[in-house]
Amino acid sequence: MSDLLPNLNSWNCFACRQDHPKGLRLQFTAPEPDRVRSEFRISTDHVGLGPIVHGGIVATVFDEAMAWTLYRWRYQPHVTARMEQRFRAAVEADTPLVAEAWITEDRGRRRNVAAHIHPEGEPHRILAEASGTYLPASPSALEALPTVQQKELTAAFDHFRALDEAAGIPG
Repeated sequence: MSDLLPNLNSWNCFACRQDHPKGLRLQFTAPEPDRVRSEFRISTDHVGLGPIVHGGIVATVFDEAMAWTLYRWRYQPHVTARMEQRFRAAVEADTPLVAEAWITEDRGRRRNVAAHIHPEGEPHRILAEASGTYLPASPSALEALPTVQQKELTAAFDHFRALDEAAGIPG
């Protein structure tokens, strides 16, 4: 299973909108249940010291990957309650990278997710890792979204459920 997660065209997301002029343009696939993956490069527009990617940009990649894991596999938008990251080595701009995120625990409304970034082709060379706790977005927050965004989310979740049903994956 390696479905490309749909673009939410009405959202101006810095991390995942494909035509955002300065965005990261992350795209995610779901290679297996409870997991997403993105292959990407971070441009030199997002560096701190020399070629090293700014830590806040790395945090954005992690937050986006972990949230998309929950969108994809729990069919529901979530918000970040807590997130930690640890750097093991420099994450350099203009380098082919891979981010992977996976659900580690469902505890009532709380969902724990972990993630890491490694160079493409070097899955055992972890450059940075993260963990986070996420909560489902409140109904009032979802109702406040423009109708077009509500419809896109509903369509995305329906798409994910259909994929999982066709693959025999319990939802």
